[in-house]
Amino acid sequence: MAELSKEVKIVFIINAIPAFIYAFLFLVIPDTYAQITEAEIFNPINLRQVGASILVLGIGNVLAIKRDDLEKAKIFWEIAIIWLILMVIIGIWGAFAIPGTATAQVGTWIANAILIVLTVLNIYVYYRETM
Repeated sequence: MAELSKEVKIVFIINAIPAFIYAFLFLVIPDTYAQITEAEIFNPINLRQVGASILVLGIGNVLAIKRDDLEKAKIFWEIAIIWLILMVIIGIWGAFAIPGTATAQVGTWIANAILIVLTVLNIYVYYRETM
């Protein structure tokens, strides 16, 4: 059993924090979040579905830290990295394909920046730990 390094635990904590924040925004207050970001296309069910998937990722990060086993965490981590990559692609495509108000664009690019940073960080640390 290879224990998680301190660096991996920190990455999982860094992943979990925005996951829980966005899960709260999408699951608990999707109407308020849509108003704040001036979303032109708004479906509370779709936001809650995305929020649920983000919540699963946040919980997965906490469980990975608690289990403290790199081999057990690897498959979850790989799926999370794939999810991040797909969300970056969709987010960047959406920023250009669905132009909205300036406020909506700022919200989109903040989310994209967070996703890009998390993607790069996760891929970098994953390869350092597993190669």
